[in-house]
Amino acid sequence: MKSKRILSLILTLVFCLTALIACEKDSAPSELDYKVTVKDALGTPYGAGVIVKFMKDGTQVAMQSCNENGEAVKTLAAGDYTVELAFTGNAEDYYYDSNVTLTVSAYETEVILSKRITSEPVALFAPTGETEAYGVSVGCTYIEPNKEMRSYFLFVPTEAGRYSISLINGENASIGYYGSPHFVQEQNLATVSKNRFEISVSASMIGDSVSGTSTYVIGVDCVDGNAEGCILAIERIGDPEKTIEDEPWHIYEKTVELDAYELPAGTSLKAFDLTASTDAYTLVLNENDGFYHLGTADGPLVYVSLTEDNQYIACFKNILDRSGVSRYFYDEDGNFEKKVSYSECLLEYIAVADEVEGVYPLTEDLKHIIQQRGEYVGWWNPDSNGYLFKDINGNNDLTINTEIAWLLMCLYAE
Repeated sequence: MKSKRILSLILTLVFCLTALIACEKDSAPSELDYKVTVKDALGTPYGAGVIVKFMKDGTQVAMQSCNENGEAVKTLAAGDYTVELAFTGNAEDYYYDSNVTLTVSAYETEVILSKRITSEPVALFAPTGETEAYGVSVGCTYIEPNKEMRSYFLFVPTEAGRYSISLINGENASIGYYGSPHFVQEQNLATVSKNRFEISVSASMIGDSVSGTSTYVIGVDCVDGNAEGCILAIERIGDPEKTIEDEPWHIYEKTVELDAYELPAGTSLKAFDLTASTDAYTLVLNENDGFYHLGTADGPLVYVSLTEDNQYIACFKNILDRSGVSRYFYDEDGNFEKKVSYSECLLEYIAVADEVEGVYPLTEDLKHIIQQRGEYVGWWNPDSNGYLFKDINGNNDLTINTEIAWLLMCLYAE
């Protein structure tokens, strides 16, 4: 009786195990939706142009183009697969880790795709001598740092903004900012944290062509010569920081109506003696004609040389041909206040100057412009690099009376 019970119990156990195995077989899926997401190291998806190939034992069993989210989904028989990518463009332009697998338990995965450097190197003159640099752009670029010397890369932004520049998977490498191709610095100019730094590119730094746009030199150094391939990531993260160059110009407007001026025949013009005492010349503004006269309101006219150079400096016309005439204003604490352009007003005066001698009578406008511009650039400040007065040996001529030195562009009628 006892043996029958044992036999019955064994049979029951066998039945239950058989049923459990059958149940598990019935619950195991015969097909799965395998999903591959292709994106760069910053999380930006790759869409059109990327094709995912599902491989089994080295043979392609299916393929699917990525959608706009970088996703390729394919229903396949349950099993293990490897993933390869194909491109409508040149496959050599891209880099990714080819050891990507899909399994029954892990049927979703990601592929991190990067651009490769495809441009030819350009010569770069670094502090250590001539070397090569490679162009990189916004996005993620796979690089292989030189293990013996600094690797250089050139970034030319096409849009104003703040940019994050970083190394990803670069545990044995360090990144830095080293200036421009025209002046490559030896020391890193950026504040780097966790192999990342930021730059701000204002609208004034973006030109109409590559040659007119600011170029940033990025350097990557190996640590103990152990750096392997890594990703150089450049991302626009916001609008640029506002700089003085982005501030609007205040255009100086003339205060009088202008008429074409013709120097009276026989008028002899003489330059002011800038070594004279401060009270040697008295200039008086005549309210009727709006011009400055020497000595009294009816004395000899004072003129400004607008189109002919003098012994100290180029005339305003030649200055304008090379640059603008302006001034930046700051408060006593050094904070920027405004910037004023005098170029537009000067052009109006130049247009009505005497055609032969290139002069126009000194007005309040012209006096103001000479004094503002000269003070700003240091024309008569011996401590400034802009000091104009030199002796025959090229040293600063300190005999100049700086209180009347603003008359350097002026003449008077004898």
